Amino acid sequence: MAELREPIVSVLGHVDHGKTTLLDRIAGSVRASKEAGGITQHIGAIEVPGETVRALCQGILRTDQFAVPGLLFVDTPGHRSFETMRRRGGALADLAILVIDSREGVMPQTRESIQILRHEKTPFAVAMTKIDLLAGWRKVPAPVPLADQLAKGGPEFVKTLDARLYTISESLGGLGFSAERYDRVSDFAHNIGIVPVSAKSGVGVPELIALLVGLSQRFLSQELQLVEEGGEATILERSDQKGVGPVGSVILYNGRLRVGDEVVANGRNEPFSAKIRGIYRPVTNKPGKSPRTPRLESLDSVQAAAGVYVSAPGIEDAMPGGLLRVVRNEEERERVRIELTREAQPVADPAPSGVGIFADTLGGLEALAFECRENQIPVHETGVGPVGRPTILRMATVKDPSHRAVLAFNVPILPDAQPEGEAGPVKILRAEVMYRLLEEYGTWRTERVRALASGRRLALVHPAKLEVLSGFVFRASKPAIVGVKVLGGTLRPGIRLMKPDGTEVGLLKALQKDGESVAEATEGTELAASIDGAVMGRNLKEGDVLLVSVPEAAARAFKNQSLTPVEMAILDEVARMHRTTQPFWGQ
Repeated sequence: MAELREPIVSVLGHVDHGKTTLLDRIAGSVRASKEAGGITQHIGAIEVPGETVRALCQGILRTDQFAVPGLLFVDTPGHRSFETMRRRGGALADLAILVIDSREGVMPQTRESIQILRHEKTPFAVAMTKIDLLAGWRKVPAPVPLADQLAKGGPEFVKTLDARLYTISESLGGLGFSAERYDRVSDFAHNIGIVPVSAKSGVGVPELIALLVGLSQRFLSQELQLVEEGGEATILERSDQKGVGPVGSVILYNGRLRVGDEVVANGRNEPFSAKIRGIYRPVTNKPGKSPRTPRLESLDSVQAAAGVYVSAPGIEDAMPGGLLRVVRNEEERERVRIELTREAQPVADPAPSGVGIFADTLGGLEALAFECRENQIPVHETGVGPVGRPTILRMATVKDPSHRAVLAFNVPILPDAQPEGEAGPVKILRAEVMYRLLEEYGTWRTERVRALASGRRLALVHPAKLEVLSGFVFRASKPAIVGVKVLGGTLRPGIRLMKPDGTEVGLLKALQKDGESVAEATEGTELAASIDGAVMGRNLKEGDVLLVSVPEAAARAFKNQSLTPVEMAILDEVARMHRTTQPFWGQ
């Protein structure tokens, strides 16, 4: 078999199903490994070296079954970022673990993750987590093989586990995947292996890693063949490192990076080229030492797959989620520039009225734009990085008030964006879970639309009183057009009119003065009124005094609004009329 590189593994699943605990357990296995010596810590990734895999999977995998040099787990920030944190030719990950809580089963984000895995044709295994919380679980002094735990758990645990596993298998079957417990699968080309896991105790983790090794060697031998030339990497983020300065955190997925190589990378504005000054990885000196106290080890070169810091002129302007590629000559440099420019095209066509969306990476931004399209949310402005004052000023001019919102996915809000504690002209929503961000916007937009409609209704039903003038009947009905005088309050078209005894007269359709339509009329104004439903001589006559029919909800709302004494008197008159039959009307 040809020499292989490490497969890149992504971990996906519904929020709170145990993804972080599983990754922490895998990282702990690496730090505790006696064979590892100085422990390599990758940027945005966890490397499980071949020696550690062999130690973990002793008794599960034979030495002659082991060809990959280890596994590289990439901690992608969210289910859609798996799809959009891309490399040339596909998603960043070669394999995936779909994490499913044994108690909750398949949930909304699980289904979305499965859609991505199907679309990307990514081989995956299911980690059925939190089995230590199932009835009948028996705690053991040290992690034991999964088969031993099943035996020690007793019949109640085995029965509960099988029932949960069956439920998950059935749900996956409904989504188009045949799935079974990993040790009952004979053909992994047509069946998904489910590994019961307790990340808290470590039970099932060796079997899960062994399954990933098997999948990578069975289905990815061509894709994983080691390539020495032409480095290709995905940029995760940019930062400053003590003693080094600005660096880009990258996942190298193909080829090799060397100090002195010329690279082209996606920048915040356009692709740029630079020569690599340094390559670094953080390491701890002893197994078990805290990962929070690493030192930076300088490398002359690094082979895929790996996560490292790269120092190069202009790297502080690198676009998170963009690509970085080695080039060998001027012709290749220009060709790669064009390719990377195309990769970083705007993620959403700007709508005249829509929300602003911001994310920490280009992949995250693409993911958020995708979700907005799926939820029919128009997007007016996009960006990678923090949300600042200029964005808020621009978004405040969006025509539709229900679109005056910024959705910030995993990015900070700068202090100048909006004074703390103030509502401001633009709603800022920030979250680290994408579907929650969209849910919060949906809730806010519903309330905003309701408030706007309520405000419009309140404006239309402002308390007012009017008199039908004698000698100014221009049409008797359909609609009646008569001259009126406003006795108090503010009169606007669109409201219903009634007599002081509560008898409804009709809908005020329009107001005209001197042949011109007017939007409102105040106290003392005389003008023509068009009243739909009124019939002169039947329910309306000259000299009648009419009141605006104020709804009860509006009457309650007016308690918190400033009304003139005349307007308050009119509202009291309306309330007294209603209270003859409804004693607590408007209270």
